[in-house]
Amino acid sequence: MPVRVSLMLADSIERLKEAGIPGPALDAELLISHALEIERHRLRTGDDRELAEGEVRRINRLVGRRLKFEPVAYILGVKEFYSIEFIVNRNVLIPRPETELVVDMAIYYASQNAAVVDIGTGSGAIAVSLKHARRDLEVHATDISAKALAVARKNAARVLGRKGIRFHRGDLFKPLAGRRFQVIAVNPPYVDRKELPSLQKELSYEPEVALFSGRRGRDTVERVVTAARPFLTEDGVLIMEIGDGMKEFAKQAGEHGGFSVSVLNDYSGLPRVAVMKR
Repeated sequence: MPVRVSLMLADSIERLKEAGIPGPALDAELLISHALEIERHRLRTGDDRELAEGEVRRINRLVGRRLKFEPVAYILGVKEFYSIEFIVNRNVLIPRPETELVVDMAIYYASQNAAVVDIGTGSGAIAVSLKHARRDLEVHATDISAKALAVARKNAARVLGRKGIRFHRGDLFKPLAGRRFQVIAVNPPYVDRKELPSLQKELSYEPEVALFSGRRGRDTVERVVTAARPFLTEDGVLIMEIGDGMKEFAKQAGEHGGFSVSVLNDYSGLPRVAVMKR
């Protein structure tokens, strides 16, 4: 029996909805347009053509992955961040809109030709976005994962060219001995593993090392604050994403480390980015 685009779209939306997938209409449109290699708006405004058997199989395969709560970004292999399309896979955290505030603040605080570093770069979202917006900056990026750095390098090459960012493999600041930066940008793991049963099922697909941290999610945040000062210039700033329940902890940790601390709300009104000045 012939299957038309409109029927496939309606059926996919219903299947996703019944499974409890949030935003089933958007997800179905993204997956089907990707499978058909067309722009998403054409699903609503284009010709309602009959699909070939191979196209139907391809759509069902993608929708089937989403029905298992695999994030759309991993299925598509890309995610937009700071108006840039980034390659993503299960070796890197999916960039979130709230992290764009870290980039905004880094751009604001970085002086002309300043050296900046993105600690735990993952997909390279922060580092690449910074360099793309501010070509004058000397941008470095670190990650403990070789597989994550491979993704970050691909993204940097696609957006900036081969020599846009200096990458270093290692835990936090370890590969940066002897270097100093005016801006340190960090999106550390800050989720408490005990919260996992109550979190979105999609998170089970993302790398644990980029999500979870000990001591109720606070361990890595504290490690960064404790280690950062020797790597900052005299006018340096540490800009770090935090969990929305960490405002007071971040202030106390920063002040204990000799920083003056302010915490900014994200675009949803939740405390999200700690700015720590020497």
